[in-house]
Amino acid sequence: MALKQIDFDVKWNHFAAQNEERWIQEWLDLVRQPSVSTTGQGVEGCGRMIAEHMRRIGLEPEIYPVRPYPVIVARHGETPDRPTVLIYAHYDVVEPGDPALWKTPPFEPVIVDGKVFGRGAADNKSPLMAHLQAYEFWKSMGEELPVNLIFLFEGCEESGSRGLPEFLREHREELKADLVFFSDGPKNERNLPIIALGAKGNITIRLKLRTMNQDAHSRYAPVLPSAAWQMVELLSKLKTGDHVNVEGFYDGIVPPGQEEMDIYRSLPPVEREMEEIYGVKPICGADENYYIRLNTTPTFNIKRISSGDGRGVVTSMAEALIDIRLVEGQEPRDILEKVSSYVKFLGYHNVMVESDGGVFPSKTPVGNSYVPVISRVVREVYGDYVIYPCRPSTAPDYLWTKILEIPAIQVRWSDADSNNHAPNEHQSVAGYLKGVELTARVIREIGEMKGEKS
Repeated sequence: MALKQIDFDVKWNHFAAQNEERWIQEWLDLVRQPSVSTTGQGVEGCGRMIAEHMRRIGLEPEIYPVRPYPVIVARHGETPDRPTVLIYAHYDVVEPGDPALWKTPPFEPVIVDGKVFGRGAADNKSPLMAHLQAYEFWKSMGEELPVNLIFLFEGCEESGSRGLPEFLREHREELKADLVFFSDGPKNERNLPIIALGAKGNITIRLKLRTMNQDAHSRYAPVLPSAAWQMVELLSKLKTGDHVNVEGFYDGIVPPGQEEMDIYRSLPPVEREMEEIYGVKPICGADENYYIRLNTTPTFNIKRISSGDGRGVVTSMAEALIDIRLVEGQEPRDILEKVSSYVKFLGYHNVMVESDGGVFPSKTPVGNSYVPVISRVVREVYGDYVIYPCRPSTAPDYLWTKILEIPAIQVRWSDADSNNHAPNEHQSVAGYLKGVELTARVIREIGEMKGEKS
């Protein structure tokens, strides 16, 4: 059977106290290594660094030459009567952006007021190292782990997980598992960890509109067509108020079940915290639940509009980027085709509709048998928590549920204000060490859940 609770607690407290300074330094070393997937800066070197660390703690990683960036896989145990857990993380980061907006250099991590500042400090190098250090703890006890483990780390999550879907299809049999467990993202607005059982999908659609073969002096505004104004008019026709007008946009959506709705209605209110952060209250109808609206509604968000450079001209080109978050029942390619067809239906034959691909939405049923196990551990480590049957943002969750057909549970434990993707990204040291403990206890509890033959 898995290690008894009292024995686990004693050994965990002792080992953590002896090793936390080293664990923090190893985390800092990983943050110090650049791994920007949009440019390629340092990504392969970061992968090699992680593989070397895995070897030091007793794993035998294999680096697969997936393009554009390698996938790292390592296994521990293949005992048939033990559950197998696939632990996922990504080692790439987004670009730091304008260095003038950082208080400290993004790849020179520092600890200020108990927080590590640096690009990737939270997303996703803290969970990645926490998973490995939890494994190291179990190995230190000199007894067999109560579960089989598969570690799978990718280097392209921030750039659409390119290459990973094909890799998973090719290696589907050898990656069979009972559960995918991972951590990627911050706590909620009330600083409570989130157990997420799914994620919205995503597709970014680019609209390129041309009215003339060159810009013209603005004196011609009464007689020449403005690309800027045509784009504004087109966008207003695609969405009116809360409703997306694209024909068929809502077709096939699978509504949340009653159990999911009950969970959303039970979650603590965050309207006050939202107003403190953003200066406005969330937009919800008088009888509408904030979480139901946030987590179950597909989006049609304009994330950029551009036309001209501020000179006094009638612009000949305009471009808009539409960020669409998809819910269960919607598919990226289908939505792209529907938007393209509707633009033509409206008569805008001077518009190109493009996309580089998208991510499918994903869900693990709330009744999955691992949900109460993970919930019990999260409460033990953190106290209060919330469950999102589907998180309102996007993650490559469908890779596990729709390609490998494995349930996936994510615990989001980074600091609520960690500034993922933004300048001055950070993660508290205390929160990081709790993340190590979380994975260590998840391994124990899943092993205890099914047990093993003596």
